[in-house]
Amino acid sequence: MSIVLNEYEWAERMINNHDLGKRPVETLNRVAKYYLATGYSKREVRRMLDTFLIQCDPSASLPSWSDMLDKIAKNVDKYPIIRVDGIDVTVKEMETIEKLDGKQLRRLAFTLLCVAKYWDAVSERNDHWANTSDREIMQMANISTSIKRQSALFAELKNADMVRFSKKIDNLNVKVVFMEEGEAALHIHDFRNLGYQYLKYYGAPYFECENCGLTVKIQEPARGRRQKYCPSCAIEVKTRQNVNAVMRRRNALRCAAQI
Repeated sequence: MSIVLNEYEWAERMINNHDLGKRPVETLNRVAKYYLATGYSKREVRRMLDTFLIQCDPSASLPSWSDMLDKIAKNVDKYPIIRVDGIDVTVKEMETIEKLDGKQLRRLAFTLLCVAKYWDAVSERNDHWANTSDREIMQMANISTSIKRQSALFAELKNADMVRFSKKIDNLNVKVVFMEEGEAALHIHDFRNLGYQYLKYYGAPYFECENCGLTVKIQEPARGRRQKYCPSCAIEVKTRQNVNAVMRRRNALRCAAQI
């Protein structure tokens, strides 16, 4: 599953917005854990999943989803709901990463470190493993390259004694072996665009959106104004402002007509 630091708040938001998200099964799993955490029984959770699904997608076929929802409700107590404030990356760890040759390699090392620390935070027995797919790791690290190049990057980290591969053939996860305690350099509370967050720490032109918190590259600001929103949120905020402006004008004309 994708990384969510606070599944409780995340699920609550999805329920309030009637949103299945881009990964419906993951959403349903987290919503089920939320219902269980708020005191509902497994039987009640199963019934509420039907309701949530129809609220999100009125055209959804409940019979088609029945087996999946049964499985989710049955296993809802297998893993506790995750509530993590964030993880710290230390000054020593950042210094170790900075010694690597290449921006992509440094972003990958930083991302693997953050992901391993996340899994350590949610599981006492994790022992520094980054239990996330290579595809998601690359996406979080903001690295777009060939599979061959990805393999080469992981090999470089292994040769630098910063990661280890599992001895099990069917386990593709890697273990991060350069964790060091000490003074915190960064507190990571959002696992989207970790690569950009790394670059931002070293002064590259990136910023955190004031609306959604996503770290994105700074675009040329209009008339020298500081950029506050990512492109997606900028459209959303502008649309909302336009709607509010229209409503204010209509109310003003209505009030004027009544005088």
